[in-house]
Amino acid sequence: MNIRLGNSKDYREVENLTREMNVYRPGCTEHYVLNQYRLMVLA
Repeated sequence: MNIRLGNSKDYREVENLTREMNVYRPGCTEHYVLNQYRLMVLA
């Protein structure tokens, strides 16, 4: 596994991965956290 900073080209793939990961509970907590990380990196 290679962890690196993402860029705008990665957004679609990361969103799809996050959606597939969230199959056991309702809600969008993972998307919220992902967007908060993105905002922190851009700040």
